[in-house]
Amino acid sequence: MQNHIVRIVLPRGEHLDEQSARLLAAKLQFPPVGSPVAVLMDLTNVASVSRGARAVFASLTTVAAWALLGQTPVDRILAHFILGGGFKSGPASYFTSEAEAVTWLKEHAYVH
Repeated sequence: MQNHIVRIVLPRGEHLDEQSARLLAAKLQFPPVGSPVAVLMDLTNVASVSRGARAVFASLTTVAAWALLGQTPVDRILAHFILGGGFKSGPASYFTSEAEAVTWLKEHAYVH
Protein backbone atom coordinates (compact mmCIF):
# COMPACT_ATOMS: atom_id res chain seq x y z
CA MET A 1 0.00 0.00 0.00
CA GLN A 2 1.09 3.51 -0.69
CA ASN A 3 1.30 6.12 2.00
CA HIS A 4 -0.14 9.55 1.34
CA ILE A 5 0.95 13.04 2.33
CA VAL A 6 -1.70 14.95 4.22
CA ARG A 7 -1.17 18.71 4.39
CA ILE A 8 -2.45 20.46 7.49
CA VAL A 9 -2.32 24.26 7.60
CA LEU A 10 -2.73 25.57 11.12
CA PRO A 11 -4.71 28.82 11.37
CA ARG A 12 -2.50 31.91 11.13
CA GLY A 13 -2.44 34.11 14.21
CA GLU A 14 -4.55 31.64 16.21
CA HIS A 15 -3.88 29.79 19.44
CA LEU A 16 -3.99 26.04 18.86
CA ASP A 17 -5.59 24.38 21.86
CA GLU A 18 -6.36 20.73 22.61
CA GLN A 19 -9.89 20.88 21.22
CA SER A 20 -8.70 22.36 17.90
CA ALA A 21 -5.92 19.77 17.70
CA ARG A 22 -8.44 16.97 18.26
CA LEU A 23 -10.52 18.25 15.33
CA LEU A 24 -7.45 18.24 13.09
CA ALA A 25 -6.30 14.87 14.39
CA ALA A 26 -9.69 13.28 13.73
CA LYS A 27 -8.89 13.53 10.02
CA LEU A 28 -5.80 11.42 10.61
CA GLN A 29 -7.41 8.74 12.80
CA PHE A 30 -8.69 6.67 9.88
CA PRO A 31 -6.32 7.09 6.93
CA PRO A 32 -7.49 6.20 3.42
CA VAL A 33 -7.42 2.46 2.75
CA GLY A 34 -6.03 1.90 6.23
CA SER A 35 -2.49 2.86 5.25
CA PRO A 36 -0.40 5.25 7.37
CA VAL A 37 -0.08 8.81 6.17
CA ALA A 38 2.76 11.28 6.18
CA VAL A 39 1.85 14.70 7.54
CA LEU A 40 3.14 18.05 6.34
CA MET A 41 2.01 20.47 9.06
CA ASP A 42 2.36 24.14 8.15
CA LEU A 43 2.51 26.15 11.35
CA THR A 44 3.67 29.42 9.81
CA ASN A 45 2.61 32.39 11.96
CA VAL A 46 0.60 30.35 14.48
CA ALA A 47 0.31 32.39 17.69
CA SER A 48 0.78 29.52 20.16
CA VAL A 49 0.37 25.79 20.72
CA SER A 50 -0.89 24.38 24.03
CA ARG A 51 0.58 21.36 25.79
CA GLY A 52 -2.74 19.61 25.23
CA ALA A 53 -2.51 20.16 21.47
CA ARG A 54 1.03 18.85 21.45
CA ALA A 55 -0.10 15.73 23.33
CA VAL A 56 -2.88 15.09 20.81
CA PHE A 57 -0.47 15.13 17.86
CA ALA A 58 2.15 13.08 19.70
CA SER A 59 -0.34 10.34 20.51
CA LEU A 60 -1.45 9.64 16.95
CA THR A 61 -0.34 6.21 15.75
CA THR A 62 -1.68 6.42 12.19
CA VAL A 63 1.05 8.79 10.98
CA ALA A 64 4.19 7.38 9.37
CA ALA A 65 6.19 10.65 9.62
CA TRP A 66 5.70 14.33 10.46
CA ALA A 67 7.29 17.30 8.68
CA LEU A 68 6.62 20.61 10.42
CA LEU A 69 6.93 23.65 8.17
CA GLY A 70 7.53 27.25 9.24
CA GLN A 71 9.37 30.41 8.28
CA THR A 72 10.07 32.56 11.33
CA PRO A 73 12.12 32.09 14.49
CA VAL A 74 8.83 31.84 16.43
CA ASP A 75 7.66 29.09 14.05
CA ARG A 76 10.89 27.20 14.80
CA ILE A 77 10.34 27.52 18.56
CA LEU A 78 6.73 26.30 18.27
CA ALA A 79 7.80 23.41 16.03
CA HIS A 80 10.45 22.29 18.50
CA PHE A 81 7.89 22.57 21.30
CA ILE A 82 5.56 20.28 19.32
CA LEU A 83 8.40 17.90 18.48
CA GLY A 84 9.29 17.73 22.18
CA GLY A 85 6.03 15.85 22.74
CA GLY A 86 7.60 12.57 21.69
CA PHE A 87 5.77 11.37 18.60
CA LYS A 88 4.81 7.71 18.92
CA SER A 89 4.08 7.12 15.26
CA GLY A 90 7.36 7.82 13.51
CA PRO A 91 10.08 10.34 12.77
CA ALA A 92 9.40 14.07 12.89
CA SER A 93 11.44 17.07 11.81
CA TYR A 94 11.21 20.85 11.18
CA PHE A 95 11.72 22.53 7.79
CA THR A 96 11.64 26.01 6.28
CA SER A 97 11.31 24.67 2.74
CA GLU A 98 8.21 22.79 1.63
CA ALA A 99 10.14 21.02 -1.13
CA GLU A 100 12.72 19.76 1.39
CA ALA A 101 9.95 18.68 3.75
CA VAL A 102 8.20 16.67 1.03
CA THR A 103 11.48 15.05 -0.04
CA TRP A 104 12.19 14.13 3.59
CA LEU A 105 8.69 12.67 4.00
CA LYS A 106 9.16 10.56 0.87
CA GLU A 107 12.43 9.20 2.27
CA HIS A 108 11.19 8.60 5.83
CA ALA A 109 7.58 7.55 5.27
CA TYR A 110 7.99 5.77 1.94
CA VAL A 111 5.49 8.10 0.26
CA HIS A 112 5.25 7.80 -3.52
